[in-house]
Formats: sequence, C-alpha cells, structure tokens
Amino acid sequence: MSEQSKILAELQEIIMSVVTSGSVSETDGKRIDELEALLHQQKCYKEIDHEEYTYQGEEIAGLFSEHHTTQAIDKMYECEITPEDFFEFIGYHDEDEEYAEIFTNVFIEEVTNLYKSKY
Repeated sequence: MSEQSKILAELQEIIMSVVTSGSVSETDGKRIDELEALLHQQKCYKEIDHEEYTYQGEEIAGLFSEHHTTQAIDKMYECEITPEDFFEFIGYHDEDEEYAEIFTNVFIEEVTNLYKSKY
C-alpha cells in the first residue's frame, strides 16, 4: 500500500467516524488537517505551471478526458504515479464528480492493465 493510499484510508476512517458520531473532536480535526497536508505532498498533488490545472494529477485527468490515454499513461510513468494512486487522487479530489462518467471501473481496469503492460 502506497503512502497516499495509507493517508486516504486513515482520512476515510476518520470521516466515517465523524459521520457516524455526528461530531468531530478537536483531535480528529487536527489529524484531518495533518493528513491533508501530507496528502498535498504526494506526487498527484505536485503543483505545476499550467494555465488550466494546478496539480499534476489534474493534468493527467485532463489528458484522459480528452482521450489522450497513451499520453496520460506516459505522464503517470514519468511522474512516478501509479494507477492506484492516480485513481484514488481522482476519487478524493474530484468533488464535483467531473470525471465520474469517464473513470468507470472498466476504464480503471483498462488503464491499469495498459500501464502494467507498458511499464
């Protein structure tokens, strides 16, 4: 499990606890802030100089949404971003579900297989 996966798993655990209890403790609030700070140190969150995207993961998502799959996979490899980390990034970062229709389970499996076969 990658560092990003561990961070997201712990965030999910805390969020589910907050949802279940209906309140957030000061300790949980601080830990969420710490985890989000760690998350923003991950490769998908690397800030880039781009007119449309802030983070590396957003640029890759844009390539996929424009049907530039090979370029997106190459960019993932170049940036040392695994399919698992990329799709977890999208799952957490895509609050407006902009990519929900594109990144289906079938699509995720296809991209993962292409990435593994190429690299």
